Amino acid sequence: MLLKKAFQAALQSSCIMTVADVGTQWIVEGKNFSSDYDGTRTCRWTMAGFLHGPYFFAGFSMVDQRLGAATSLKVVAQKTAIAQFVLFPPYLVALFGLMGVLERHPNILDKIQAKVPEAFLSGCIYWPVANGINFALIPASLRVPYVASAAGLWNCYLSWENARDSGGKESEDETQ
Repeated sequence: MLLKKAFQAALQSSCIMTVADVGTQWIVEGKNFSSDYDGTRTCRWTMAGFLHGPYFFAGFSMVDQRLGAATSLKVVAQKTAIAQFVLFPPYLVALFGLMGVLERHPNILDKIQAKVPEAFLSGCIYWPVANGINFALIPASLRVPYVASAAGLWNCYLSWENARDSGGKESEDETQ
């Protein structure tokens, strides 16, 4: 049963990340699908969903086991803080590390060091609100789909951020 739920979370997150990257390339970056679309990049984000879904399924389950299902302001604040400062940073390291491996980046540690701090700081604006809603209003059985949906917008940002080189432009690897 637990394995089935983790696999379901992986599929949900993979679908959301796929749509988010396609949307990022098309809407945010203005790519033409017949000539500019990078299907390999979208496949990398699809694969990242298989990391995201089970990771946050397990993480949110652990948070609920430790703090219970209460939705009081105090418990919601505690759960949100744990999600932001305990679950989120290792996920970002794993995500940008995975992207570095899949992109055959020459120095994955440099990529992680360049991308994680900015993504974490940006996430400190977005995710406390999204997770506050998650822990206060969303039933435990719907948390992963809710977070995957909220992550759709967030993953547009991450996809764009990952595609940029450290100088603020899209990397050559991502545009070819």
